Amino acid sequence: MKKSILLAVLMFSTLFAFSQKTILHCGKLIDGKSNAPMENMSIILEGNKIIAIERGFSTGSTNDVVIDLKNKTVMPGLMDMHVHLETQTSRTGYLDRFIFNPADYAFQSVAFAEITLMSGFTTVRDLGGSGVNIALRNGINKGYVKGPRVYTVGKSIATTGGH
Repeated sequence: MKKSILLAVLMFSTLFAFSQKTILHCGKLIDGKSNAPMENMSIILEGNKIIAIERGFSTGSTNDVVIDLKNKTVMPGLMDMHVHLETQTSRTGYLDRFIFNPADYAFQSVAFAEITLMSGFTTVRDLGGSGVNIALRNGINKGYVKGPRVYTVGKSIATTGGH
């Protein structure tokens, strides 16, 4: 029993000893707290969590991935508190309601979620919708789909004729 516990502890600690980190070398960093951007900074990530922010360009270990953003400005992700990831304003939007089925909305929501994320929005609030937004949120959380963190309630409850 003691040997198996010791072995488990050794295996677990080995994972941390050789775990890969991602280091972002930022030419300028806007942290949202300081009045001016900080220059020549490193952001160290483990998985999808920031574990440290350091002055200068950290080298890390040989297992770490270094991303060179020395000629870029890095800032925290943006938040949009009113989105609808199922649809997008378009010239055919009115007609689409008669042509599209739920699967069409689901497929296009995947594209809209990735566009939203790549535009810098890491968190969104999507209220209302057909229920596709809940499945989309679950797919993003499971890593099946690229997209921002989604806070949603699905279908809205509102008075007749408005919300």
